[in-house]
Amino acid sequence: MGCLLLAGTAACVEPHLAEVDPFIGTGFHGHTFPGATTPFGLVQLSPDTRTEDWDACSGYHYSDDAILGFSHTHLSGTGCADLGDFLFTPSLGEVNPPLPFSHDSEVALPGYYRVSIPERGVDVELAATAHTGVHQYTFKGEGKRHVLINLIHGMGEPEIHKVSVTQHSDTEISGTKVQSWWIPERGVYFNALFSAPIVKFEKIGETKVLLTFADDVTVLNAYVGISMTDEEHARANRIAETAGKSFAEVYSETALEWNDKLGVIKVEGGSKDLRKTFYTALYHTMIAPNLISDCGEKPFYSTLSLWDVFRTWAPLENLTNPKLISGMIDSMLESYDRNGILPVWPLAHGETWCMIGYHSIPVIADAWLCGIRTFDGNKALDAMVSSSNQDWTSPGYNKYGYVPSDLYGQAVSETLEMAYDDWCIARMADDLGRKDVADVYYARSKRYENLFDPKTRFFRGKDSKGNWVEPFDPLVKTEDFTEAVPWQFRFFVPHDVKGLENLMGGRENTRAALDSLFTYEALEVTDEILDMTGLIGEYAHGNEPSHNMAFLFTYLDQPEKTQHYVRRILTELYSATPEGISGNEDCGQMSAWYVMAALGIYPACPASGEFVLTKPLFKKATIQLGNGKTLTVTADKPEDEYIKNVSFNGKALDKMFITYEDLLKGGELKFQ
Repeated sequence: MGCLLLAGTAACVEPHLAEVDPFIGTGFHGHTFPGATTPFGLVQLSPDTRTEDWDACSGYHYSDDAILGFSHTHLSGTGCADLGDFLFTPSLGEVNPPLPFSHDSEVALPGYYRVSIPERGVDVELAATAHTGVHQYTFKGEGKRHVLINLIHGMGEPEIHKVSVTQHSDTEISGTKVQSWWIPERGVYFNALFSAPIVKFEKIGETKVLLTFADDVTVLNAYVGISMTDEEHARANRIAETAGKSFAEVYSETALEWNDKLGVIKVEGGSKDLRKTFYTALYHTMIAPNLISDCGEKPFYSTLSLWDVFRTWAPLENLTNPKLISGMIDSMLESYDRNGILPVWPLAHGETWCMIGYHSIPVIADAWLCGIRTFDGNKALDAMVSSSNQDWTSPGYNKYGYVPSDLYGQAVSETLEMAYDDWCIARMADDLGRKDVADVYYARSKRYENLFDPKTRFFRGKDSKGNWVEPFDPLVKTEDFTEAVPWQFRFFVPHDVKGLENLMGGRENTRAALDSLFTYEALEVTDEILDMTGLIGEYAHGNEPSHNMAFLFTYLDQPEKTQHYVRRILTELYSATPEGISGNEDCGQMSAWYVMAALGIYPACPASGEFVLTKPLFKKATIQLGNGKTLTVTADKPEDEYIKNVSFNGKALDKMFITYEDLLKGGELKFQ
């Protein structure tokens, strides 16, 4: 442990925390934030530098040089904007946002953020508990000490239904905001306690409050409890988590919590920047989902970016944090009981209906097949079947055997992803002994075949009469594809690579097509296709549809190509810089990809029960598995990109795959 003077606060920085840089991903289109949060907490207290464009989704962009203030909730890495609740802006003298700042004066660590704003005479430090943001303002100079609170501040342009603020005493206020933006009528509430008396409480219109404190206040603390229920619960959350605690005590407790969570994987070897990239990625996997239930209640999780995280994030958590996955699935099933459908992309207490498919299903099925049995499997299967047959989640899919392009958007992507989801249902039904369900869904999982064009060897849109959509160009983005051109969905059949081979006309044709994905370089990124970033040929690592495709070479008996391209992605498309994530971070998915690929074990097809093996980045990694056992991954020459052989617990493996079942036994996975 090393100690660091955090502005006026002496606190000790645990070893794993020092290897995390929350500024990674705040540049380019990473859409992360640098502020203070706890693992999977409700509060993300962070500076906001912009609100109204695509790169404002997290509120902060590294290219900016002025801060609007510090708000209490943020999205991590999404491609849509929301949250940014209750903006606090301190200043010495007149408050006139934005506040100019320099990155040289910023410090960010897990659970802590600091910035100096000399032109406004204030240093700002931020810390957080699960439900409470803690501000510490150090004023420097003469004049009135002000804090401006903007209740309607947020990302995007929300419709406000209700806003109010009340002063309860000379040190306590509370407020309410109900708005519609990404979800309808989202209510959020705060209760704030200040360490010095409020000399003047002044409402500015209906949406802002200016607080004035005495001229001799040097250090001002604000403890801001947040709730999705009401102001009283916000107050109870604040008291439960911070009563009687100093800023340093709050931060120290959060630092210990972060160090414990980050200690789930210990890597050895590699450069300082390589370790920083790895631990920051691990940190980013622990920001969402968010605990939106209040203190003392049964945990309920939201901010489930399911279209993204089913691919790598959830399989990682199955290995290392099954308790979280269990709580998340409980929340999904509770949502099903309430709404009659499994979540698609829930935020707070609402549903955004964002993205495609029904990707609660692979998360639930993969967890069940990994041995996480804390929930009722038959109830979950019934919910999966019901959700897969509802019009919203499967438009036209059951009537036609594919989604028709003339009736619905994103038709090709929808069909491919739902065919995979159907396979996940079949896998779980098989395990539960429900053969009738399994047979139906194995058959449905072949529906991807209905949109394969043997002439072009691409998946293409088809109308409700069975005609191909014309014209077709694999480099042109159309409404048939989700955030992609046809190239990026050409190989999305993770559950049936053999079936895809047959459609392609055999293994050699499939190998050649997969090679061309990484070598064809005609695509130019435009404003229309902002999500297609991190390009190697037509492979687009900056968005999720491509994420399993480098691993498909191993299924085609070319593991050396998997090893080559995975190493290129790890070293070329991630770095220890603000621009170090090559696309939207998406609630941990981009970072989970890095963590798993760097460890040399990747879930190319969640719910299959197996991982593809590839070359680890580090000489040694020690993983604390969720079942209490330890898995050690070693590589004798991690700087080399190719594998000579692999053994598990002393036994040589004859293929570049390993199962969940084996990994959960613990022991040593040794690469040479």
